[in-house]
Amino acid sequence: MRSAIAIAKKEIHLYFTTPIAYVAFFASSFIGAWFFLSFTSEFQRRSMQFMQFQAPQFLERMNLTEMVAAPLIVNMGLVLAFVIPFLTMRLLAEERKQNTMELLMTAPLRSLDIVAGKFLAGLAILLVIVGIVAIFPYLLSIFGTSDSGSAIEWQTVGAGLLGLFLMGAAFMAIGLFISSLTDSQVVAALITFFVLLLTWVVSWKAGDLEGAGQEVLLYLSSVSHLVPFARGMVNLEDFVYFLSIIVLGLFLTHRSVEARRWA
Repeated sequence: MRSAIAIAKKEIHLYFTTPIAYVAFFASSFIGAWFFLSFTSEFQRRSMQFMQFQAPQFLERMNLTEMVAAPLIVNMGLVLAFVIPFLTMRLLAEERKQNTMELLMTAPLRSLDIVAGKFLAGLAILLVIVGIVAIFPYLLSIFGTSDSGSAIEWQTVGAGLLGLFLMGAAFMAIGLFISSLTDSQVVAALITFFVLLLTWVVSWKAGDLEGAGQEVLLYLSSVSHLVPFARGMVNLEDFVYFLSIIVLGLFLTHRSVEARRWA
């Protein structure tokens, strides 16, 4: 475990000595702020309409968590599909391109340590991104008002942030595996982006199907498993979905790295 942590520290250092981490943080902040302002503006517009037409029954149903925080978290899941490929593209592809993978293979390191260290480094950056997303609901809790106290239902938001982190970790495992298959960072990023985007849009086709086919596509869709988290529901099925992808991605990455050891 010490070897994995040492590798993770080295990778985190490389993230912050190159523009990759800063670009990821800026993109998450900028796009997140754009979504946040859009949803809050829509919330304000509807509030003004209900007040103008004197419809307090509709005004009472309006909720900042459901109308701002939840859609923000879901849309940030799509942002991860763009950001994660650039975080994972260099983790193993660069090692292969610079022929430093052979040095890692000859060092007293297990393949599991290499994979775990790289993955932990990616999770550290992902955790910062999720923290950036959490800032927006926090702002709502400060400036928003509610008759029941806090303007934000933190239990629901916490579940949504957990789902976002699990989705990012699953995306990270996929990207790490793809990075282990090529020595080109560009190829790794493009293939990862294609796969992650496919898991997002596969649900669009589900509406055209019925029965088992529809259920399969919905289960394969990452967004269909993120939405319940954003609504405050932590279901075992959704948790297992993301955990299964993480385990499978890391297992395949380990086998890929191990294959190079004996190549």
